[in-house]
Amino acid sequence: MTEPKYIIKPGIGVGDLSFGMSRDQVVETLGQPTEKESFADPDQEHEDLEEIWHYDELELSASFEAANDWVLVSLSVSGEEYRLEGTPIIGLTKDGLTAVLNDMDFGEVEYEDHSSLENPSQELIASTLFGMNFWLENGKVTEIQWNPMLMEEGELDWSE
Repeated sequence: MTEPKYIIKPGIGVGDLSFGMSRDQVVETLGQPTEKESFADPDQEHEDLEEIWHYDELELSASFEAANDWVLVSLSVSGEEYRLEGTPIIGLTKDGLTAVLNDMDFGEVEYEDHSSLENPSQELIASTLFGMNFWLENGKVTEIQWNPMLMEEGELDWSE
């Protein structure tokens, strides 16, 4: 049986993590991150705009933005333990992922080729309806990213 901490909840979070949690609440839930990255506006000296916290043991990253009062706004996972509606997603082929998303009524998905010299076979399958991105390398899902749902006004929906 999959541990509850590995259950992905589109638009809501994963396990006990929910979008809209403060950085302190995330630390209370997961402990201190393995690594923190800060990204600043090149036009503003000493002003961080985003922090990404990496939890290597959990194969999870959590993002916080200044524009949203430093609450949890994005999650990314790469571990095979993570499940979407009970289904493991990491490691699926492009066709396998498409079939699973169709079975789960994820609506229309968008495909983008993000191949480059560094990543010659990188693709993105995105579900705008659920705010989820599925990254593929060499034809297999390697990472899932997702955000809170958007309301009609374009604002983030923090409700569960």
